[in-house]
Amino acid sequence: MVKEICYKLNKSSMLYKRLMSKHLEEMNITYAQLMVLRVIDAEPGITAKEILLQMDTDKATLSGVISRLERDNYIYRVQNDKDGRVRNIYVSEGSEKLCADVNVIEEACMKELMSGIKEEDAEHFLHVLDMFIANQVRKIDEKF
Repeated sequence: MVKEICYKLNKSSMLYKRLMSKHLEEMNITYAQLMVLRVIDAEPGITAKEILLQMDTDKATLSGVISRLERDNYIYRVQNDKDGRVRNIYVSEGSEKLCADVNVIEEACMKELMSGIKEEDAEHFLHVLDMFIANQVRKIDEKF
């Protein structure tokens, strides 16, 4: 049963990315760019290395995403005062409208996706997912 749960969670995640990518295409931004933008928005001044620790991606992919976001003026980088090799990343004013527009689209998608699902069922599902994730994290942290 665990294998089926993992498969369905992965499939749901993949389908959600596809759905959002369809909407984001009209805004000339990819799902990966949006995820990175959200991390930067949540933690102004974050470094690329810190973003790598939070996201499931590799250094080359992240570098390309950050470069495109900077090229399109959604973010900007500032040299770190303490370490000149490090650059802190911030969202630009232009990305605020993009994030607001995406939030509207995402809310509409969520409403459609949750159609026919009772709020109490969704809350229970979230609770079970939280436990499932906690168990996975605990197993990852265990020594073999």
